[in-house]
Amino acid sequence: MKAPSDTETASQPLPPPGAAGGVGRAPAPYRHEEWRPAGENFKSIPATKEQRELLRRRAAEAAARLPRERAPDKQTLYAAAAELLQPLGYDRGFIGFTMVLLNNEYWRREFAAVPFEKRLFLLPQCLRQAEDCPAKVDETQLHCLECGLCSIAELSGEARSMGYRVLIAEGTPGVLKLLMAGRADAILGVACLNVLEKAFDKVLQLGIPALAIPLLRDSCHNTAVDEDWVRAALMQAGTPAVVDCGAGILPARKIGAGGAPAPQSQAGTLAPQQTQAGTPALPATRSFVPLLREVSHYFDEGALEQLLLADRSDAPAEDKVAETERLALAWLHQGGKRSRPFVTAGAWQALTNRDEVPLHVKRMAVAMEVFHKASLIHDDIEDGDDFRYETAAAHKVHTVPVALNIGDYLIGRGYRLVTEQEPCIGAEKLARVLRRLTQAHVALCEGQGAELLWRNNGVRELEPLECLRLYALKTTPAFAAALHTGLILGGDSGQWDAEAASFTKHAGVAFQIQNDLQELNTAGGNFGDLLKGRPTLLFALALEAAGAAEKAELLAAARAGAGAGAPAARLREIYLKHEVPLKAAQLAENQRVSALRAAAGVRHEGLRAFFMFLAALLLD
Repeated sequence: MKAPSDTETASQPLPPPGAAGGVGRAPAPYRHEEWRPAGENFKSIPATKEQRELLRRRAAEAAARLPRERAPDKQTLYAAAAELLQPLGYDRGFIGFTMVLLNNEYWRREFAAVPFEKRLFLLPQCLRQAEDCPAKVDETQLHCLECGLCSIAELSGEARSMGYRVLIAEGTPGVLKLLMAGRADAILGVACLNVLEKAFDKVLQLGIPALAIPLLRDSCHNTAVDEDWVRAALMQAGTPAVVDCGAGILPARKIGAGGAPAPQSQAGTLAPQQTQAGTPALPATRSFVPLLREVSHYFDEGALEQLLLADRSDAPAEDKVAETERLALAWLHQGGKRSRPFVTAGAWQALTNRDEVPLHVKRMAVAMEVFHKASLIHDDIEDGDDFRYETAAAHKVHTVPVALNIGDYLIGRGYRLVTEQEPCIGAEKLARVLRRLTQAHVALCEGQGAELLWRNNGVRELEPLECLRLYALKTTPAFAAALHTGLILGGDSGQWDAEAASFTKHAGVAFQIQNDLQELNTAGGNFGDLLKGRPTLLFALALEAAGAAEKAELLAAARAGAGAGAPAARLREIYLKHEVPLKAAQLAENQRVSALRAAAGVRHEGLRAFFMFLAALLLD
């Protein structure tokens, strides 16, 4: 049976509520990863220090037997924990605690190889004496005043004196940002088992050396921790790791497990080596984080010009013909997550398991970002957005006609860069890549066109399923094109098309819904999109649930737009009354789980791991 194209998949209506695999209006919330033990309490903490120390010693022995090609997932850790506890006669409720210890021992030597200044220390706010704590808390973390009422000041002070970065916060968004930017290569965290289960899911999937010390009581304040364990982990150090710059235009970061330079190994590998005299070398553990960091440097000054093959870099400044290229390159140098080029390079690496990313793959990856940056210029004009990357949008700096021309120029340069790789990849692969890119181009224009036409409709009616279909058209095609380009370059003949189409569709929709929910919590709320005439799922869900009078208010606000004194407070009131954020979060979770199921269906270990990595990277 032929798998549907990305355009067909993205444009198909999502199944109605209650349909198998579909998205219901308000499905029961659940947060399963690809696997989670069901129906049992496994988060008890051993009551005595003697028990905890015994489990830690046994965990060290068991962790030495775990395979090291890829970091252990939760199912592997669960099975190892259950096997460890059985001969001891301990309660199975200690499985969660033992899983944490196993993960610690798995990563301990690689953690020790990371210099202190490249480590991140996470402390929970619940260690403070809540009733008397004078610390200030903002939206990201607690700012300790070192009053001495709890152990936070002492532990954080010791860590900072050693060179650690310290965050007193829960959750992973800030942590992931530091990891992706290369500002931290290892994590030491203190948290309760409930928080560890959620927060460290992402860390496990990212494959970063991480140690966790569980809190001894599961309470929101005045809790306790084995401080000697925390201090021992803080001070754990081997010979500082040496960063291997590798070969090629720009290096991946490889973290050695000891003092010698990291040997040439698989790209994205935490490479094996001798840590001390007489200490056996650690086998390699793979991670896509080094490649993610490397790809971001493709767009550095000089590197981009080399990869894009700039035509007129030597032209004099007054050359007006060369000015369009200069403006386009300046736009490409600006910010962004660089997700699409990473998807292309990562898919190639997942299939080939090769070290150095070849030049033609790098150039194909850059082309994905060129297309994306072109679409942003056009979108900002069509959407009336004056800012991009916290600075003036291209059309506000260069006028609308010039910005349109830069966008058109980038589309042409993107296709030219792709076709120039034909001598390296062959005509057949090139044709397949171009087919994917043109399908994505058409689908994105259809999605954007549908949104623009919705704005022109004075009624502003919007069904949730219609909005989800628009989300799929606006987010999935570019993601899918970048992924399939990498798969084609890596030798895929189409055997993973169905799983890739399902993963990109569900992950794209989940990402867009989560983005809406994040914006709802910002100062302007999510209403900026609505009042600028953009359809949002939150608005559609509110319309569906509202009574006649409230529906009239919602429609009136959408028709009036931002210039009419937007009633944001009233809109928020209606949204909260009808539990719109909760319903949207449940829909996002359904989509996230569907993406993970598609990933789990891939029978290629490297590609499956890459899909799981993308889910951890992009989705909450």
